[in-house]
Amino acid sequence: MKKLTLMMGALVALGGCGDDDSTDDTDTTLPAMDMGTPVEDDLGSPDALSCQDRVPTAGTGSIPGRNLRDFTLQDCNGNDYTFYNEDFCESEVTVISIGAGWCGPCIVESMQLEEEINDFYAGQGVRVIQILIQTEDYSAPDLAYCENWVERFGLSNTVLIDPATLTDIFFPEGVLPSTVIVDRDGVIRFRENGASDGLLSLKSAIDAVLAD
Repeated sequence: MKKLTLMMGALVALGGCGDDDSTDDTDTTLPAMDMGTPVEDDLGSPDALSCQDRVPTAGTGSIPGRNLRDFTLQDCNGNDYTFYNEDFCESEVTVISIGAGWCGPCIVESMQLEEEINDFYAGQGVRVIQILIQTEDYSAPDLAYCENWVERFGLSNTVLIDPATLTDIFFPEGVLPSTVIVDRDGVIRFRENGASDGLLSLKSAIDAVLAD
């Protein structure tokens, strides 16, 4: 089991877990492990492409402007869930929320997800994936923990577990929650490390992508 050496920040509405200060930390620096080249728009009109044609094969990374590298994690039922799947093909926007059970702001965001994102954007092609990396005692989450999390917050979106922290590329400074928006072409359009007040910045970013 891999245990992260993340520090718990002050559990305040605007603070991120694992950060020394209590302000949001929107990433602008490419981590050393994050390789690839900026995305080039050479695919033509997205409407003319099949879903498979829209899946990026290069230029992957973790910050806005890069293509999201594919990943496969288990859902609460123990099934493998791959990012570029049928759900991706049917979505205009994918929201990825990465959190942990010990992270107060992650819990606040989880309490808001159903009403502010799932319900608010119902029927608009917005897919939500929440990824759990650790429990309250910093141990790896299992399927039972995943199921309890869904029931606790009444979530209708996909929830995955990441016991090996494969998604740590999205929080290199240990700041959680890490929230990422990916468009219909697999391009990262937004990333925020730390909680936001009422998910206002997240909703504004979703609206911008939907308007494109």
